[in-house]
Amino acid sequence: MKLSCILIDDEPLARKGLAEDLETIGLISVRAVVSDTRAAMAVLQSHPTDLIFLDIEMPGPNGLEFLAALPVRPTVILVTAYPQYALKGYEHGVLDYLVKPVSLGRLRASCEKAVEWCRSVPGRHVYLKVNGAYEKIRVADIQYIEGANNYVWVHLPGKKLLIYQSLRGMEEQLPAGEFIQVHKSFLVARRHVSQIKGATIVVGHLPIPLSRRYKSSVLQELQLTNKTRPVR
Repeated sequence: MKLSCILIDDEPLARKGLAEDLETIGLISVRAVVSDTRAAMAVLQSHPTDLIFLDIEMPGPNGLEFLAALPVRPTVILVTAYPQYALKGYEHGVLDYLVKPVSLGRLRASCEKAVEWCRSVPGRHVYLKVNGAYEKIRVADIQYIEGANNYVWVHLPGKKLLIYQSLRGMEEQLPAGEFIQVHKSFLVARRHVSQIKGATIVVGHLPIPLSRRYKSSVLQELQLTNKTRPVR
């Protein structure tokens, strides 16, 4: 499961080059590409993302003003031609600071840093739209997600939330590597898997169907993490 990102840059060639380089690297999926921070704010309101690649100098609110105004801030990597803003960038909590032109090797290192950071942050949260409002949910509390046509049920300890979202769309909002698809209608959290037996995967104490299509990849992933021992 890749991280998702938004690219914000007012230079068309810079946007195009960065998007192509990210596709080549293959660690991060580009969800949207926009030319100014106003458009970016609109995208983020409807499509939360893991990561932002952000230019600084651009029309309208610049990159640093945009960061200061964000109510919910994803991980941010600044990509700019101006090295003098580095200190201010890190004061805003950015993960990395790339100075144009950015080599493919330097960008790859930044992507790897972002993936490692997003996987390791304790108590990480996602914002899910429930009854017209975004609700802050701890990723660690999500046990599994069940698809139901154009909706998903997000199962948490003691409750479940109905979200207007496809299972695939929901997967793209979650941190990379923390959830596994076990059936066409189910994603399960690695940390909550307690047992696999036959065509069933147990999440906590709840049995979830494990389809033949996904079983091989599920066993491989879980064996690599040493978090569970398949029962034959």
